[in-house]
Order: sequence, then structure tokens, then C-alpha cells
Amino acid sequence: MGFVNPNDPRVKRTRKYIQQAFTALLAEMDFEDLTIQDIMDRAELNRATFYNHFQDKYELLELTMSGAFTEILSARIPTGTRMQGPELLRNLMLAVCEWQIEMTKQLNARRTLSQAIEDNAKLQLYNVILSCMAHVKELQPEERQRLEWVATMISWSIYGVVVKWSQRQEVPAEPFIEQVLPFLMSNLRTLDL
Repeated sequence: MGFVNPNDPRVKRTRKYIQQAFTALLAEMDFEDLTIQDIMDRAELNRATFYNHFQDKYELLELTMSGAFTEILSARIPTGTRMQGPELLRNLMLAVCEWQIEMTKQLNARRTLSQAIEDNAKLQLYNVILSCMAHVKELQPEERQRLEWVATMISWSIYGVVVKWSQRQEVPAEPFIEQVLPFLMSNLRTLDL
């Protein structure tokens, strides 16, 4: 991968074209069948340009999904905002609901990407939850490990229940979250955080 200045507007524009072409193609074909040439043909760019921006299609997938989820999370939890408890969990759940709906729209649910999408969302949720536990850095290793497990449990719980909800969507996101949130909160209270 060649050196590119990520702040250069041309670089940003080229990456955007590549990611848009990639996302459009994912709605049409399976990730495993998708080639870099397919992506670059759709983006109307030279194949060599791809390697100036991404190592391979797996890195493109990771960065595209991370970027989309980060945008949704940032809208729900603006940088510098200190949220805790129910407000944080509610906003995280709303972000995951929005993410899940968006990914379902963009990608064919039968495709091979479901595990990659799930792993990406769980990791980002975990990082947000852990970063909201500001005092974690000052803890002893065994206590820090305990809070890391808690962050994992919360992130997986949120993602799992939202996926289950998204399969049917029998109720809108807000009422769904209001029904589920008390259970998450009661579990957190039993952990003495």
C-alpha cells in the first residue's frame, strides 16, 4: 500500500468513491465473489489506485463498516459527551438499531458478511462502553479485567437483542428499547459498577 495523506481532499474523495462502489456491489453480490477489479470498475478508477488506499478487500470491508457505524454512534453519542447508565445504553441501542436496519438494507441478509458485521459492531460497542468507564485505567489489572468482561457482556447483549428485534421489527425501535432497557440496567446494578 502506497503512502497517501488521509487529510488530502483528493484522497478522501477517492476513498469515498471506492467505498460507495463497494457498498453498492455488496447489495448485488456475495463478498467472497467480489473482486477488487469489480469494485474499481464500478468506481471508474484504475485498479492500482485501490492499493494506494487499501491492502485488500478485507481491509476495505473493515474500514467501510467501521466508518458507517462510527458515524451512527457519533450522532447518538457526540464526542466529549459524558453519558452513563440508562441514557448511554439507550443511545447505544438506538445506534445499533439504526446500524442493523441500514446494514440489512445495504446487504443481502443471506450473504457471508453477517459475522464480520457482528464482530465489528460488538467491538465498537465494547470500545464505547469501556471508554465511558473513565476510571478503568486507574484500576488494578484484575479489576480492569472484570470491567472489560462487563463491557463485553453489555456490548454482546445489546447487539444480540437488537439482531433478534431486527429479524421481526414488530415494534418500532423506541418502544422496543424501553422494554429491554430495564433488564440491562438491572443486570448492571447487580455487578456493582
